[in-house]
Amino acid sequence: MGVVDGFKSASIFGKIAFILLAVASFCIIIAFTCTGWGESNENAGGGFQMHWGLWRRCTEEETSTSPCSPLDGWANDWWAFAQAASCFGFFGILVSFFLVILYLFVDSCKGNGEVATGAAILCLVTGVIQLIGCIVFGVEFDDVYYDRTVGGVRLEYWLSYAFGMAIVAALLEIVAGVLLILECKKGGGTSASG
Repeated sequence: MGVVDGFKSASIFGKIAFILLAVASFCIIIAFTCTGWGESNENAGGGFQMHWGLWRRCTEEETSTSPCSPLDGWANDWWAFAQAASCFGFFGILVSFFLVILYLFVDSCKGNGEVATGAAILCLVTGVIQLIGCIVFGVEFDDVYYDRTVGGVRLEYWLSYAFGMAIVAALLEIVAGVLLILECKKGGGTSASG
């Protein structure tokens, strides 16, 4: 049985969970690696914006010898928590997606309730951890980096696209987990047609 046939024979909950986790994987990979969690006009005097990611802070200045500075290992508890929570979310989404692929397309795992249950639990736990990490990041970033005027220059800070993508990924993962629980409760994953 091919991939298309495996997808066609899957239940509606399995299909939707697969699609949600595919989109969540795309979102979390971008969010995890990009410097778009927060932005500011902090270097407005030089005409460049600052960009914060989970792992580095960068400027748009191309002529700088070191346009980015690393943030991993930064002694800041809320930032470290956001990094750790995002690691759980990142790996949770990818492993859950892999388990759903096994559940839908690999004959030896097709319709196996244990695989679906494992994926569901992983989705729910790591999705909630990722969401809490995003909330902590959003609240603390807003508290620490607040709009103010310094030396006559108005400094503005805002949350950006990667932060939003991390939230979307966490919510999609949680919904996929709920769908996989419903999948397990109904007693299977694939229909008998093939």
